[in-house]
Amino acid sequence: MVGENDADRATKRAADMVSEGREAGSEIASNLKSVGIDTDRMTEAAGEGVSELQRLVIEEVRAQPMRALAWAAAIGVVVGFWAAR
Repeated sequence: MVGENDADRATKRAADMVSEGREAGSEIASNLKSVGIDTDRMTEAAGEGVSELQRLVIEEVRAQPMRALAWAAAIGVVVGFWAAR
C-alpha cells in the first residue's frame, strides 16, 4: 500500500536524522572537551535551569489557573491553525 510505504520511508528518515544528530552531538562534545570546556558541567547547569523554569511555571499556574488555561487555549488555537495549513 502506498501509505504504508510513505510511513516506512518517513520512519527510516526520522531514525537516520536521530542517528545523525547523535553523531553530531558527540563530535561537538569532543571538540568542546578538547578545548577545555566541561560538557558534563554544562549539561548539569542546563538541567538546573530547566528545573528552575519548571518550578516557576508550576507556581504561576497554581497562582493564576484561569490565566494559564487561557494561555493554553490560545496556544492550542494557534497550533491548530498552523497545523491545518
